[in-house]
Amino acid sequence: MPTQKDKLEAHASHLLDAFIQMRQRYSILAPMLYDDAVVANRGSGKRGMGFSILKHSLFLSCIQDIAKLTLDDDRRTPSLHNHIRELADDGVRQTLREQFAAWQLPAAEGESDPEIIEALRRIELSEEAERGAQFDELYCEATGLWAALSTSPKTKSFQTIRDKVSAHTEVRCVADRYQFVDISKLGIKWSDIKETIEQMQRLVEIIGMLIRNAGFAWESLDEQLNRASECFWSVDESGR
Repeated sequence: MPTQKDKLEAHASHLLDAFIQMRQRYSILAPMLYDDAVVANRGSGKRGMGFSILKHSLFLSCIQDIAKLTLDDDRRTPSLHNHIRELADDGVRQTLREQFAAWQLPAAEGESDPEIIEALRRIELSEEAERGAQFDELYCEATGLWAALSTSPKTKSFQTIRDKVSAHTEVRCVADRYQFVDISKLGIKWSDIKETIEQMQRLVEIIGMLIRNAGFAWESLDEQLNRASECFWSVDESGR
């Protein structure tokens, strides 16, 4: 039977995987929003409609991922909301803190000098204290980031799009006419997606460190996604 620790670590791992998949989708969407050459060569003429369809689909997919990975409160979902809720439990957090702070004493087998053994013990205690303080700092940063992200009007608008446009289709009666929810009236800008993903990434990173005691090579991922995006959108000299 999986323990609570096993569940937390598994959900943190799945959160990272799902976030990376969203980053992958956004890497294809971003040039459609910001790269003038891509828009000029792929977004007009015979390709124009396909370009528009792909941009709209990727936009809604990224929005749905942001809402799902940020605010979903179903306990089976590996969301930021659920991880912050688990970390708020003093008992859970203390267990994770002890795990995070644990430091392996340098090998002292065969060492008989009590002064050396005592010195190694002091080193161990010092390292554990420093790592314990680092855990506390990371947790404090996570709660501050979460407070800002979870109450942001942008995040609320993304949730509205997910709930009423992307995952479900809602029709409202406005001035005696039934119509779809108008995304343009939610105040979303293209840059809001990029900024929100950047905020989420730091939280995903911290949660990985607090729960799994593991970091992630974000720079390597950035390079891979930039290369994949450039290859996908590359245009030859004839513009084909």
